[in-house]
Amino acid sequence: MEKIKEELIRLFDDMLKKVEEFRRKTYETVFEEGFERHKGVVSDIAKLCSEKSEEEKSELIEELAEVLPEHALGLMRETGKRKREKTGIDFNMNMAVYVVPILTYSKEENCERLAERTVEVWNQKKVNALTLGMSSYEAIAGGFRKGLCYITTAVCEYQGKADDCRELTAFRGYRDNYLMSSPEGQKLVEEYYDTAPYLVQVMNMQPDKEQIFEELYQNYLSPCLACIERKDEKACMQIYVDMVRRLQKKYNIDRKIR
Repeated sequence: MEKIKEELIRLFDDMLKKVEEFRRKTYETVFEEGFERHKGVVSDIAKLCSEKSEEEKSELIEELAEVLPEHALGLMRETGKRKREKTGIDFNMNMAVYVVPILTYSKEENCERLAERTVEVWNQKKVNALTLGMSSYEAIAGGFRKGLCYITTAVCEYQGKADDCRELTAFRGYRDNYLMSSPEGQKLVEEYYDTAPYLVQVMNMQPDKEQIFEELYQNYLSPCLACIERKDEKACMQIYVDMVRRLQKKYNIDRKIR
C-alpha cells in the first residue's frame, strides 16, 4: 500500500514537469512515454484490488484517493503567493492531461474508480480555486485535430449546439478555404493547434466557465461569424487572434499566437 502511494506521488511529480509540453506535436509522445514509465502503478493498483473483497476494495480506493490531493495541498502551502495562481493551473493541468488519463488509459475498472474518486476529493479539498474534471487521453488527443474550431466547439457544446451547427460549419470552411490557402494562415492554424486545447482545458476548470463561454460567444465568436458571412476574412482573423491573446494574458499562459 505504501509503495503504491509513493508511486502515485512520483507519477504526479514526474508528469508535472511535462505540463509545458502539452502541445499538438509533443502530447502523444510525452503521454505514451509517461504511461510506460508509470504503468507499474496501474498494474499494482489493479492487482491489489483484485485481492480484496468489495468492502475492502472501496476502503482501499478511498485511502488512495487522498494521496494526490494531500500531496498537492502540501506543495501549494510551500508556494509563494505570487506563484500560486500559475502553480494551481499547472497542478490541475497535470491532473487533467496526464495523471487522470494515465490512470484510466488501460480501462481497468478499479483504476478508473480511483481516478474518479481522486478528482472528487481534489475538488472537495479545494486544492486551488479551479475545478478538476474527469478526462481521457482519447478525448484530449482528438481535440488537437479540431484546429481553429477548438474554442468555437467548446462554446457551441456549452450552448447545446450540434457539431454541424451554423457556427462550426462557417469556421471550418473559413479555416479550410481561407487560412489554409496561404503560408500566413497555415502558420496561424499551426500555432493555434498548440494554444487552443490548453486554453479550453483551463477555461473548463473555472468556476464561472458558463459566463466565460457566453462572453466569448458574444464578444468574439459572433462578430467573427458576421465577418465570415460578409466575406471580410481579414477582420475575422484579427478578432480571433485578439481573443486568443486576451485569454493567454488572463490565464498567464505564455504561448504566443501572431
